[in-house]
Amino acid sequence: MNAQARRSGLSDQAEQLYRHVLRTEPSELAVHADQLGWTVRTCERAVRSLEKMGLVRRTPDGLLRADDPRASVGRLLATEEALLDERRRELLALRESLESFEFDYRRGLQLSGPRLPPLEQVGASEAPSVVEQLYRTSEGPVVQVVVQVDSGPGQADRIRRHWEDVAASGRTLRTIFPMSVLVDPEWHAFAARRAAVGEQQRYLADDALRVEFGVFGRAGVLVAEGQAPEADFLVLRPPVVVSAFLDLFEGLWRRAEPLLTKEASQVDMKVLELLSMGFKDEAIARQMGLGLRTVRRRVAHLMDEHGVETRFQLGLAVARRGLVG
Repeated sequence: MNAQARRSGLSDQAEQLYRHVLRTEPSELAVHADQLGWTVRTCERAVRSLEKMGLVRRTPDGLLRADDPRASVGRLLATEEALLDERRRELLALRESLESFEFDYRRGLQLSGPRLPPLEQVGASEAPSVVEQLYRTSEGPVVQVVVQVDSGPGQADRIRRHWEDVAASGRTLRTIFPMSVLVDPEWHAFAARRAAVGEQQRYLADDALRVEFGVFGRAGVLVAEGQAPEADFLVLRPPVVVSAFLDLFEGLWRRAEPLLTKEASQVDMKVLELLSMGFKDEAIARQMGLGLRTVRRRVAHLMDEHGVETRFQLGLAVARRGLVG
């Protein structure tokens, strides 16, 4: 992130989109994405971040608008400064209590010794609060293996809202779903909504997913003790245990497959075929009668869809699935 973006509190993409909206006439999100050479998904993440800060808004007819920055940024600064003052007062009160807290802690150690359990058991009703706390206290990627999509803390409304905030913040989110999700209209739509805001998804056969768990950065792991809706959960925080679950997830992720959606049109397949033959973007554009930006946008979409970061990895992924020769 550049120094100016850090000073403004915006990610590079959010700042670039905000400047673009300020400089251009009100347009739909897809138009901005096309002009910037982004995927719609990337543009949607940046819009959510700007909307959360009150810097842009969507009109009823779907256009992105931005008010005078002096007014919108001024309101944001006033609100954040008020929150910062309140937080300073809270921290000052906490600092003043630190000495007495330290005394109480040492007194507790004298009476019963250190209390650092290797794990914490959490009831199903308490799990949403634990998930929320893990989201708030962790940094970095959040990965999870879902065995049952119709139960668990992820179905709580407040966790769904918090998950959307985490997605909008730009943190990497990866989830492995059971294949049965794809044949259930309700849960397929649920997974599609999550994918639309940036979650990377792969799928495995139902019987290959034995345990449901989520890893929140390096802060901890939440593991379901069973598959019944009322099953309890375990919270595991030792770093060696967190690393073990991350290794388990990566092994399952390599075995899992991205979803080839119905949107994978004949045009996308032709783009993949020409890429596999060594054609450059400009040559593909001429061959197919497309704009250069359109070709690059489709390639970026295909990379997102297959969960890869480079064109070489994209070639390996589509060859493994038999999409091209």
